[in-house]
Amino acid sequence: MSLGKVAVFAAGIVVGGLIGIASAKSEKVDKATTATIKAGLKAKDWVADKCEQTKDGVKKAVASGKKSKQSEETA
Repeated sequence: MSLGKVAVFAAGIVVGGLIGIASAKSEKVDKATTATIKAGLKAKDWVADKCEQTKDGVKKAVASGKKSKQSEETA
């Protein structure tokens, strides 16, 4: 890697860092970040709820299958 490429890469990192710092201090970016995190938490809760419902459904199906098997064995 030549010295020029290293200098351009380093300058890009510095400029990117400055843009990142400036945008982090922005009120609009803060609102967008908060809204994104809120939506992510809602999605996580929804998925967890659906997983719990599915788990309950599987438990009921297994219990029903065991009950059916026992009644066939006794008949």
